[in-house]
Amino acid sequence: MKKKLKYGGFLLCVLTMLSGIVNAQDVYKYSVDLTKVDGDKLAIKLECPKIDTKTINFYLPKIVPGTYMNSNYGKYIQDLKAYDKNGKELAVTKLDDNGWTIRKANKLSTITYLVEDTWDATIDNMVYPMCGTSFEAGKNFIINTPGLFGYFEGLKKMPFQLAFTKPSGFYAATGLRPVETSNTMDLFQCDNADHLYDSPIMFSLPDTTTLKVGNADVLVAVYSPHKLATSKFLAANLEKLLLAARDYLSGKLPVDKYAFIYYFNGEQKKSPITGAWEHSYSSFYALDEQPEKDAIEHWVDISSHEFFHIVTPLTISSREVKEFNFNETVLSKHLWLYEGSTEYYAHHVQAYEGLKTPAQFLNTLSQKITVSRSYYNDTLAFTELSKESAGKWAPQYGNVYQKGALISACLDLYLLKLSNAQYMLKDLKHDLAINYGTDKFFEDDSLFGVIKKLTYPEIGSFLDDYVAGTKPIPYDQFFSMAGIEYIPKETFKEFTIGGVAMMPTAEGNVKLGTKNMNDVGKKLGYKDGDELVSINNVEISLANLEKALTDLYASLKEGDELTIKVKRKSSNGEIEVVTLSGTAAKVEKSRANVLKLMNNPTEEQLKIRNAWLNSCHR
Repeated sequence: MKKKLKYGGFLLCVLTMLSGIVNAQDVYKYSVDLTKVDGDKLAIKLECPKIDTKTINFYLPKIVPGTYMNSNYGKYIQDLKAYDKNGKELAVTKLDDNGWTIRKANKLSTITYLVEDTWDATIDNMVYPMCGTSFEAGKNFIINTPGLFGYFEGLKKMPFQLAFTKPSGFYAATGLRPVETSNTMDLFQCDNADHLYDSPIMFSLPDTTTLKVGNADVLVAVYSPHKLATSKFLAANLEKLLLAARDYLSGKLPVDKYAFIYYFNGEQKKSPITGAWEHSYSSFYALDEQPEKDAIEHWVDISSHEFFHIVTPLTISSREVKEFNFNETVLSKHLWLYEGSTEYYAHHVQAYEGLKTPAQFLNTLSQKITVSRSYYNDTLAFTELSKESAGKWAPQYGNVYQKGALISACLDLYLLKLSNAQYMLKDLKHDLAINYGTDKFFEDDSLFGVIKKLTYPEIGSFLDDYVAGTKPIPYDQFFSMAGIEYIPKETFKEFTIGGVAMMPTAEGNVKLGTKNMNDVGKKLGYKDGDELVSINNVEISLANLEKALTDLYASLKEGDELTIKVKRKSSNGEIEVVTLSGTAAKVEKSRANVLKLMNNPTEEQLKIRNAWLNSCHR
């Protein structure tokens, strides 16, 4: 028997008090009681704006900006009902996964429905966790707004009020500024549907740190159930990044406020996907809970990517982005700019401002070449991938973070080459931002022409060949402009713990595969399916694996003892811990797509390299 949630007027006094903010007929008034969760569902109540037509369609989004997939948030809505001002139920017909038609809409007063959180739902084609919702009663609420709140067809430009009753002491971490707030209530107002869906909120007991970075107030909010991550630690590391970003962007951040909102999953079922979702004044992160010192480098990298989205596409973008259609999949062809250049910025800023070494930066680009050419179609036009990234070419979407970033790296180097090291990608994006800015869009088909006029004819040819065209990028040609040697394949010797495949488990541990095990692994005696417990008395999990191996290899000498403990199923089916012993040895390995600084670059190459990597930090 399904228990029905009751809809009450628990925020009537708040809404009455604030009714003067906007005309009652011209605003959506939503109310949600976070103290009443039943079966991972929340009750939503909407006091509707005045409707003048006899019928109207009510929608939750099918797709939202920055996701490049059809989320179909309407599939998580149950028991949607519409009422007139006397409480009489009006006829409602379901249109599709995301839409409902309401009859006698000119009499419509209230809509109520239940919404199921996406993290725990068993619906096919799951919403990405960073774009979804989670309702943990008394602990934490992830409110990605498109998962809870709908709009009427033709009325997206009206303002929205969101009134939340919350558990005592809970804090709403968001880029929104509350209209009213208390220990048990928050009320927010959004200008329109675009603003609404651009504004995630996380409710929990507060762990927050606020930074002042130049002209911007920056909030860092953390939910980490086992306290493995803290806002103070994250803020200290993000401050370095934000100061670097300020200098990288000509001395001023393009926003006056920003919120980094982190949910570290240490209680719920592990998701096969983790990540983050960018917004104009915030970014939301759904990540696995890990010891902060082990994971901070990855967290800063992903935070850097999301933060730089304030430039693209949140400032520079096409009609398809700025006039986004939430219920038809109409995407731009310029993912190379929105995601690719942003991913490039996220890493380049750290090398340019001295947070990472040139070798670390080049290694990142090297890995992107390898992943791009190993797992994706290198002759697929990037413009075509972009237009169909939520459809036909969805399996190729991951390449926007690989080849997309490499397109920007090569474009950056080519601009420096053509300008005698006086003009680079960040200058081009600055000029594009002046041309367009937050309130003006470009037409998808016109962008290459605009860039060509701002730069050089050769840049137009580059975009035609490697972005709109199907030609693979000749990486050696572009990296050599900065005295960077591109080596397709090189052999080397390094320590190994056996050449075993390392695969994540749902619990955040490391499972081993022995198909390509080398002699070191054979002597140690691994068996397929072993789970790593420790290496030389250092406990191992997925969270610290990379750091543990790096530290191990840095300290090992040939002939040192290796002691590795694994969990293994015994002959009677019980799990036991087995100790494997062996001797450290180097084995010959190979790596592809290596990028190295040339020892004797020409004067021109050195000039471009110094401009590209900012010689003051070399």
